[in-house]
Amino acid sequence: MEEAPVFAPNIKPNMTKEPFIILLVLFVLFGLMYSPIKKTNLSDKNNTTNSSSIAAKKENIGYSNNKEVAKEIKSTEDTIKRLEKDLDKAIEASKRSPYHGKLNLSRISGLNRTDPNKEYVSISTRLAKNETIKITGWYFKSEVTGYYAIIGGATMLPFPFTKNDNNIVLQNGDKVYITKGFSPIGISFRTNKCTGYFEENRTFTPSLSKKCPLPKDENLPTFSSVMDRNDECLKTIDRISRCTTKGNEFVRDLPDTISSSCKTYITTQINYNTCVANHFDDTDFPDKEYRVYLNKFGPLWRTTHDTINLHDENGLIVDTISY
Repeated sequence: MEEAPVFAPNIKPNMTKEPFIILLVLFVLFGLMYSPIKKTNLSDKNNTTNSSSIAAKKENIGYSNNKEVAKEIKSTEDTIKRLEKDLDKAIEASKRSPYHGKLNLSRISGLNRTDPNKEYVSISTRLAKNETIKITGWYFKSEVTGYYAIIGGATMLPFPFTKNDNNIVLQNGDKVYITKGFSPIGISFRTNKCTGYFEENRTFTPSLSKKCPLPKDENLPTFSSVMDRNDECLKTIDRISRCTTKGNEFVRDLPDTISSSCKTYITTQINYNTCVANHFDDTDFPDKEYRVYLNKFGPLWRTTHDTINLHDENGLIVDTISY
């Protein structure tokens, strides 16, 4: 059953008492208004002065009260602003990855270029001595466009167009270049002592470092039993720069005094594959740099006024770029 509505009781006013009450109230008010005059016996002039003083005091009291109220309002507003800032910080902290501060993004280079292979951002690390972080599966996301791109794996021992991806696990001092576009050798990879050979006849942005051992510093065979001819071959090899191969055009221009074994060595043994075979077991063979390609051609983020977040595998923010 519905509850019955409750109404106010129907009370009739006592009409005989109402005029008396009204007169009594007026009498009391009249007495209150004139009692100060009876007590002070001041002249009309003084009465006027007192009235002005009372009004001024009332005005001062009103101003003082308003000032106190304004001060309280201002204090309350400041408290609210402080609480809002604290709340924003708490929300921001709740979105922050435990890897925040351990990996840092650089600014995006090549934003205004039309070639996606020229647009890249780098990740640098600041980790403890034996600390490692896997970034495969992390992703970049634009706060403005909403577009995102996932970081994939990389080949640890790269050979052009031979994909053999592994998780990218970073250590202290490692650096990752993330390029929006496509790899000149068809894969993402970790650099090594010999990858400078990839720069030949290809364009990497930024350029790969050329750390290949000089051809003259390799364990060279004897090219001729005739010492003068052997020395001439060695002098020819001395002139070949690091991370540089020589083809048939080069050897065709060599004098006939250069032995055929020397020419064969130059064209077949000074290259990336031989460098890897000779130096794979060197302690400094693996480099501390990765080249990762997102394989994107269309827009991912705006060229101006955007915020790009790097998210970990749980969607938490590791670092941010704003521009």
